Amino acid sequence: MTRAFLLSLFLALACVRASDGQAQTPPPAVNSSLDADRAKSNALTPEQRGQAQDLFKEAFEQSRAGQFEAAKLLFESGLAIDPANVFANFFLAQTLQQLNDKSQASIFFNKVIALDPNSDSALKSTDALRNLAASGLPASPGAVVFDKTRPAVPIPAEQERLLKPKDSFKECAQCPEMVVVPAGTFLMGYGKEDELDYTLGENEKPRHKVVFAQPFAVGKFSVTFDEWDACVADGGCNNYKPLDKGWGRGRQPVIYVSWNDAKNYLTWISQKTGKPYRLLSEAEREYVTRAGTTTVFWWGDQISTSLANYNGNYTYHNGPKGEFRQRALPVDSFAPNPWGLYQVHGNVSEWMEDCWTKNYDGAPENGSARTDGNCAARFIRGGSWDTLPEYLRSAARFNEFNKIRHYALGFRVTRSLAR
Repeated sequence: MTRAFLLSLFLALACVRASDGQAQTPPPAVNSSLDADRAKSNALTPEQRGQAQDLFKEAFEQSRAGQFEAAKLLFESGLAIDPANVFANFFLAQTLQQLNDKSQASIFFNKVIALDPNSDSALKSTDALRNLAASGLPASPGAVVFDKTRPAVPIPAEQERLLKPKDSFKECAQCPEMVVVPAGTFLMGYGKEDELDYTLGENEKPRHKVVFAQPFAVGKFSVTFDEWDACVADGGCNNYKPLDKGWGRGRQPVIYVSWNDAKNYLTWISQKTGKPYRLLSEAEREYVTRAGTTTVFWWGDQISTSLANYNGNYTYHNGPKGEFRQRALPVDSFAPNPWGLYQVHGNVSEWMEDCWTKNYDGAPENGSARTDGNCAARFIRGGSWDTLPEYLRSAARFNEFNKIRHYALGFRVTRSLAR
């Protein structure tokens, strides 16, 4: 078959949605995140589907040219958008085989079988798994195994410069998925006079203008246990293994991490990728939380537990009571904000880089972190599953000591982009 025919066949197959095949019940051992992947793929807009197909097309071209590292990165970027695409998962598994990454190849071959057991790709995946098993690798599906011998594949600077707002990328299999947010300007701090009924908002004043001259990348989600455990498996994070309170690990947000612990993770991922990952500044966090909105929360001026995870026994401004779930939820729960970031309100509070100060007097206007206050304590943002709803406001800011480990404290990462 000619290269043109193979490419056209791949693109035709890639357009088939995973849900269009015969409905199957995945084996019990298959990770339950498959349902979430299917739901995400089924909800894609035509624009998102086209973006994923463009990435798959380029990945296929790179694979055909023998550029397997580049192909892997492109397949992963496309699957971050359309994760239940059977054929892209299959071709990524084949690409990982070419890179001799047997553990990861096995995971994606198993995913193909779970997504569409009767497909030709599933049959080929079964054969591939037999061959992998014969080479000494178990062919059973299971949790993602972090291979510390596998190098990260940072995005080349020339590709970074082409990234547009809402584009996403990952720089290693277990690195956080990053979303590009636009340059822009916003007013930071307590704005609406009826936003609070008490003096808590005084530390959110004076309201001031902040300018972001360049786009930057932010974690789509809070850092997960999968991502933290990958750091530990690779010899990083001081081998610290946080408790999960019996809620499970995987896609749960990592908890019981102090500001110092978060900095250890950032040291590891920066060394792993060669890129300067860091904590968000307060200004960056409020900017990406608002995502171009000026309301109390990104969706409006009222809140309910159908929109976020907090203590629903309490209300905000005479709004409705709701559910108190008494635990953190997986990081992809609820809808993302307009810039594609999940759970910027509630679930777990997130550490910021900024040192504690009593208000915004003298605050930087370029979005950078503040380092002139009490640096034994840092700000936290977002509110959590056990806090009152007013703590989830976009402008809300609180401080905690750097060494504190708590069941409602996590973090999110960011980094600048090549320009």
